Amino acid sequence: MDFLDTNILVYAVSRRAEDAKKAAAARALIQPSGQAVSLQVLQEFYRVATHPKKLGYTHDEAVAFCDGWRRTFTVLEPTLRMFDASLAICARYQISYFDSCIVAAAKQLGCATIYSEDLNPGQTYDGIRVINPFLNL
Repeated sequence: MDFLDTNILVYAVSRRAEDAKKAAAARALIQPSGQAVSLQVLQEFYRVATHPKKLGYTHDEAVAFCDGWRRTFTVLEPTLRMFDASLAICARYQISYFDSCIVAAAKQLGCATIYSEDLNPGQTYDGIRVINPFLNL
């Protein structure tokens, strides 16, 4: 299973001309099954989607996207176990707490890959490889 970070979902629905290449790459990456996100990803997506200087969607439009993502992906909700794992990953790899939450969620779900432009591309975190699908665009 693959884990999708927030930026994949954001670019997939971006209407901004400057995001056209990333939008196409993100949409091509999304599959009807076998992919996962965490509740954190959905929360971050909603925030970016409704921000007037970012995607500028209405509340209802952003909620509709989130509803679609919930039906498309496996969604992991946070637990105390995941919080503890995130803290350990944060300390071990010296990455931000919220990035460590992404890694911890992917690990808990048994994902082999995290697609993200935020983490170090090509690096492996606890056996999970990071791929930046936008690296060569």
